[in-house]
Amino acid sequence: MIIAIAHQKGGTGKSTVAINLACALNTDVLDLDSQASCKLFNLIRKKRGVSQLHCFTVDNNKDLENIMIEYKTTSKMLIVDTGGFDSTLNRLVIVDANILITPVAPSQIELFGLQKFQSILEEASITVNKNIKTNVLINNADPRSKTSILKLRQFIERNNKHLNILNSILSNRVDYRKAYEQGLSVTELNKSSKASNEILLFATEVSSKLNI
Repeated sequence: MIIAIAHQKGGTGKSTVAINLACALNTDVLDLDSQASCKLFNLIRKKRGVSQLHCFTVDNNKDLENIMIEYKTTSKMLIVDTGGFDSTLNRLVIVDANILITPVAPSQIELFGLQKFQSILEEASITVNKNIKTNVLINNADPRSKTSILKLRQFIERNNKHLNILNSILSNRVDYRKAYEQGLSVTELNKSSKASNEILLFATEVSSKLNI
């Protein structure tokens, strides 16, 4: 089973989402991001004596194809943190993942980025002759910005050929930064925090979509 956290735009919170979802679901992680945030997170865990995630990388199409086959044909689960750019490797993941998740903050510049990603999904759909759809996760949101959140939801509802809106919302919370600095997920940092509750609800929604 493969969950891809995908967006061609950098700075959307893909790595933070991937790390916290991987810890919540106890999955392996494939880090395709040039910043290697997941690998660095694992190094912090090692230094602090915290059990590490099974996190690895690939650098060519053939290795990636073999990994995709392995995880799609077994009961093992993999989260792929794609890089914030368009590439052959990232497109291979996009067309073959069981589920795509795209973190997007409720702002105009993020809407422009989502429109670009929508074009990439359209191109990929034509290439493989099937409709590829991503699940948009409202991320890094200010709960007070109801107008911006509504605008993002309305855009996604109008463009539902390649976009679907998740119910989950991850807010802009300092716990995400604190947790990463300590090599922890927000659920490991404080199980009763608002950030932890949001991640657990998000993990439950993803599991439901995968029927696990």
